[in-house]
Amino acid sequence: MQKRLINIFFTVMLLVIISSSYSLATTSVTLDGIANAGYWADDLGSAYLYVKDRDSGLYTYQWRYGVNPEPLAWSNLDQLVADLNTRNFNWWLESGGDPFNNPSSPIWTSVFLEKGLYEVSLAPDSGAYNLTDYWGNNDWNAYVQMYASYGDSFNFGEGSDISETKDNSLNYYHSNVDGMTISLKEDTNLFFYINDNNSIDNAGGVKLNVSVAPEPGQVILFITGAILLVVWHQRRKYSSC
Repeated sequence: MQKRLINIFFTVMLLVIISSSYSLATTSVTLDGIANAGYWADDLGSAYLYVKDRDSGLYTYQWRYGVNPEPLAWSNLDQLVADLNTRNFNWWLESGGDPFNNPSSPIWTSVFLEKGLYEVSLAPDSGAYNLTDYWGNNDWNAYVQMYASYGDSFNFGEGSDISETKDNSLNYYHSNVDGMTISLKEDTNLFFYINDNNSIDNAGGVKLNVSVAPEPGQVILFITGAILLVVWHQRRKYSSC
């Protein structure tokens, strides 16, 4: 009876050590399709709204949260579109963040991560975002860009599959993108944002899980531990016969 209890004790202890070493530390990042979207070439430090004349290429209106002292000229997107349609020019909107409902600084969201290898996947409860909901189309996507403060950049999905339904988009990302790895060369703030030229016609959002990925040496260690556990168990079994 005593030998059996000792066997059980050491088996449980070894399993705990292996499982605790192999467990993945996970950080979740949630991005709103409007509030956390902006054009990568622009300043993602705060929400903004530009109106451009497509024919001349000039901006007829430029507003940025926290920079322009005057309030935004329109209270919502419907009012903006109705007003611009009365003017005699071919207009185009460029925006980042949510200038009407919840202007923010900054647009991106960030987490601090230590140097190492990480896996990035959609969270089980993640949705997707709709790039052109306001304009009557359905371009669902879950593409997210990431930027490390020391300079490296990464793409979750490489801007791939845009689907007419949210489910199709999520299925694509679960099948083809989940589990991608990124290697951080040093401790860093990792910034997440949705790359979109005009964010205020978006809808939905996306949630990512960023997990510490085991290094190859750790995987070998885990396998070795499992083998040793089997060998030890078999030896104890035969010695007790």
